Amino acid sequence: MDIDKTLTRVEELWFFDGGLVVQAEQSLYRVSGGILAARSPVFKDMLSFTQPSDSETIDGCPVVKLHDSAADVTCFFRAIFDSSFFEPHPSLVLLDHVISVLHLSNKYSVEYLLRRGLKHLSSRYTTTLSQFDLSGEETSIIVEPSTGYSHIDFIQHIAVIQLAREVNALWVVPTAFYRLSSTREDFIDKFLQPQTYHERPATLSEQDRSLFLKFSLYLSHEAHSLSRFLYMPETVPGCETGQDCRLMRLSFLATLHEALALIPGPRLLGLILEDNVDDYLTDCCHVCQYASREAIKDTRQNIWNKLPGFCGLPSWEALQEMKDKALEE
Repeated sequence: MDIDKTLTRVEELWFFDGGLVVQAEQSLYRVSGGILAARSPVFKDMLSFTQPSDSETIDGCPVVKLHDSAADVTCFFRAIFDSSFFEPHPSLVLLDHVISVLHLSNKYSVEYLLRRGLKHLSSRYTTTLSQFDLSGEETSIIVEPSTGYSHIDFIQHIAVIQLAREVNALWVVPTAFYRLSSTREDFIDKFLQPQTYHERPATLSEQDRSLFLKFSLYLSHEAHSLSRFLYMPETVPGCETGQDCRLMRLSFLATLHEALALIPGPRLLGLILEDNVDDYLTDCCHVCQYASREAIKDTRQNIWNKLPGFCGLPSWEALQEMKDKALEE
């Protein structure tokens, strides 16, 4: 039959030796039905039915119509038919490609791509604090460049939470909620409005909107614990300078309180680091510096440990077990 003039062949996925034409929206793909069936039990079942003699064909190939977006199908098929397109971690991939591949590999039960996508996603939305601190260095996901906490950051985290619920990757949810809570205040109004991320709907469910509000409230209550390590005994056992150390800790405390009033959202984990000791407690003796480093470490870990509970999930240990099982080869 003649091809509808409104339909467009996706040239990089139009193989002349392919025996199947797939249509998604107005896009056409000519691919190997055998390869699709080998990768996906859903496609295997779909293609096992005998086609009626009067069924639609293009260039002599049967046509299968998918009710998926062309953008998603293009990413998904490229991941299947182009080995260089969606390589395993730590190869770099775009976040919107991860979302598309995960969405359709879950829907069509392509297990190896599902695991691959989850591995990429987990490199950015981590399950341990040490990984979180290094996620900017170790993540394989490329996101749109932005300055500070931009609107695109906000939508990315919403899209990831929505996806995590869809594919049952619950271990990424606490970190995604935390990153979302760090959004600039002028984007909060957009939180309750429908959003899109690369033409895909990106909206939290009513339950997740409620959880996010509670999460942000719980997290804000943790702000007081940030400076708790500075409320040490008047003299730290073994302190070598006494009054000088106490004055330095009070100065650092004032700096933290000012920062808490200025940060765009509860970016608590990034506000204090062990390196802050070297920056702000330079005149303290080594005993007080060591005590401060240990207190900072304990404070940050305590906040991190609470994140899953803040969004209604089990402990990090339980989520790690879920992650390990999902990524198991």
